Amino acid sequence: MTALLTVTGTLVVPEALDVPAGAVATVKVVDVQGEVLGAAAFDVEMTPVDWAVTLDPELVPDPTALLVWAMLRTGAGVWGTPELAPASATETVLERVDGD
Repeated sequence: MTALLTVTGTLVVPEALDVPAGAVATVKVVDVQGEVLGAAAFDVEMTPVDWAVTLDPELVPDPTALLVWAMLRTGAGVWGTPELAPASATETVLERVDGD
């Protein structure tokens, strides 16, 4: 049996952010064609916040070429990745995306 593949990282918001109750982060791990291979959603109480997504290695042709899409939705606004980020990076920096 093949061991599962776990991809990990940290979501970072560059500006000071007092994360209000009810904040939720969503992380998707995709291949270079943009196909979602795994995802996770979780409550966030503060940033930076660590994340992990477990993948079936049989679906991952090249583990070194994985990409990440992430979003943090809070009562104070939405932050996300404007472009797919390399999963190999330890930190994924989120930018405000809701125009406020």
